[in-house]
Amino acid sequence: MQMLRGMFGILMTLLNSPRPVTRKKLAEKFEISERTVSRYIDAMSADCDIPVTASYGTGGGYSLADSYRLNQTYFTKDEYNRILACLGAVDGELDDEIMLALRDKFVNLKSNLEGEKFLLSGEKLVIDSTAWLSPNEYRNTMSAISKAIDEMKTVTLDYIDKRDSRTKRDFDPYTLVLKEGVWYVYGWCRVRNDFRLFKLSRIKSLVITDKTYERSSDGDVHKKLKEQFIDRDTVNIRIECDGEALPAVEEWLGFESVKEKGDGLFEAEGYVYSEDLLVKKLLSFGSHVKVLSPSFVAEELLTEIKRAARLYE
Repeated sequence: MQMLRGMFGILMTLLNSPRPVTRKKLAEKFEISERTVSRYIDAMSADCDIPVTASYGTGGGYSLADSYRLNQTYFTKDEYNRILACLGAVDGELDDEIMLALRDKFVNLKSNLEGEKFLLSGEKLVIDSTAWLSPNEYRNTMSAISKAIDEMKTVTLDYIDKRDSRTKRDFDPYTLVLKEGVWYVYGWCRVRNDFRLFKLSRIKSLVITDKTYERSSDGDVHKKLKEQFIDRDTVNIRIECDGEALPAVEEWLGFESVKEKGDGLFEAEGYVYSEDLLVKKLLSFGSHVKVLSPSFVAEELLTEIKRAARLYE
């Protein structure tokens, strides 16, 4: 996932830049190593057929081929597949007139255009952000929040926080947020008198009230997303893994965080979400990963392993 985000960010940068972009600038922008930039560029060209060219000397760097830029004036067959699949991913969740109209316009536009580049040749991508269990209940929550945002209505939430504390609170919803595959709603919490992010999966019930609200100019969701989320703590973890777990560790912590130790072992370090989520993640690696630090994470993991072992004694 991290590699896909990096490749997408580089692609958008090259599309929007009128001149070549150096490897150093890309590395600084996305806070990755120059070696990782080269790896992403190679993958974009080899695996995604994106024509990235490199020029050298003064004013040199990476850029997109002119033919790729010219083709942005219309949608190709694959681009239509991608757009319609993404719209379909939220169509059932944001079940309002805007989403339905947007999807209808793209479908109708596609049917009226000529040429192979506008044809849909089958489902090549499916994105579904709902859970396997009770997907309709999740969609109902999304639709209700979307409706409240459109009408600027206060909602009453029955919410369970990370400590299993259950509260009822009045909340003015401003924006739906998809972050790292998890849906949140951002807005003004009337109990805390502050702007908050609430995880949708922790909302047990929701009622749209008759109260209306005025959006405040202080409600900057982009600023909030740069902060640490209110319901999750982070920890700097250092682990050792073998070759079998290496691909999953690189996907989790990033390619640049992994160093080879020798004898088929690797070491990786990075900031991750802690608490029970981290223990569950580490358990998924089985015996292929060992926690080197911090010690309290290793102790929590060992305690959970012993609990599981007692079930089979």
